[in-house]
Amino acid sequence: MPRVLPPSRCDDCGLRLEDCLCPELPRLPVATRVVLLTHRAERRKSTNTGRLVARLLVGAEVRVRGERDDAPRPPLPAGRRLVLYPERDARVLSRADAEGGPVVLLVPDGNWNQARRCYRRDPDARGCEVVRLPETGPGRYPLRRGASPDLLCTLEAVARALGLLEGPAVAAELEGWLARFVERSLRAAGRGRGRGVAG
Repeated sequence: MPRVLPPSRCDDCGLRLEDCLCPELPRLPVATRVVLLTHRAERRKSTNTGRLVARLLVGAEVRVRGERDDAPRPPLPAGRRLVLYPERDARVLSRADAEGGPVVLLVPDGNWNQARRCYRRDPDARGCEVVRLPETGPGRYPLRRGASPDLLCTLEAVARALGLLEGPAVAAELEGWLARFVERSLRAAGRGRGRGVAG
């Protein structure tokens, strides 16, 4: 029986080429510099939403953790460095964090265990103040299950953080693009099942 090859996917949004979202994505200007600390295994997953953060936000960047041939990273952008991680004793992020200069928001990107390792071991996260989101309800990302219903996908977490730092308009814009990504992913998965190809 011939082996079924995986469908071609866009390197930027992770969707199948026929469902690619990239030509429609805006570039959203934000004052906060978002830096994703992405586990190397996570960047290959089609359900990863961190790549959409980098594609949507002006100034956002992805730093991959765990590659064998890691090149030296450039210095982090200038500004107050906060790492977004739901540590029990972390301070709650608030609008006041955006006052008094630029914010560099570091966001571990991976499954729960990968994100925890990035938070604890990545050199860029060392010395950063740890902040968490206030209790804002469970995540609504259906493509993956977290260790807890309270955990968010990367794009949801960034949207809620920027909603606090920069206002609800940018959060709504990001959440809208996440909804489009989910809709196209589910539609493609349905087509794939019909053809015998995993989504």
